[in-house]
Amino acid sequence: MNARVNQVSTFDRKNYFYPDLPAGYQITQFYHPIIQNGEVKYRINNYEEERSVKITEAHMESDTAKMLHERGKSLLDFNRSGTPLLEIVTAPEFTNAEEAVEFAKEIQRIAKWNDLGYADLEKGQMRVDVNLSIRADEDAPLGTRVEMKNINSFGAMRRAIEGEYIRQKELLES
Repeated sequence: MNARVNQVSTFDRKNYFYPDLPAGYQITQFYHPIIQNGEVKYRINNYEEERSVKITEAHMESDTAKMLHERGKSLLDFNRSGTPLLEIVTAPEFTNAEEAVEFAKEIQRIAKWNDLGYADLEKGQMRVDVNLSIRADEDAPLGTRVEMKNINSFGAMRRAIEGEYIRQKELLES
């Protein structure tokens, strides 16, 4: 990721209540992450064009439980709760779903190439959270950010981004 690996990184306790967090807190590197100020290059348009995105930070934290929503009920699977994960945070530089998806695919390739794991989205070995906000024009401030969590396939990631973009655009226009 061409990033700075910090000589000092610490773990913090982030307190919040949510059903998928049974202890009421999460262990995370909130204030002193292990990695900061990086960049990842990726390709779009069938590998014809190279882009890059800034990596704000990558930090380790404990995973939460998995929430499942079926037939009007919410179920919790605690099998992964507490296991360590690495969360990579980018700058808000993507302009469309293709860029975000191709970046996520590049992260998956990096993980596989460096034998860090299988990074199989469908098996829960890698997940994607997408934050999306739009603005009226380039000079306007970004609107309210919406986070879509635990996306488990590149197709679902594309659909989530495109659907949320349409929703936010309709709100902005109204």
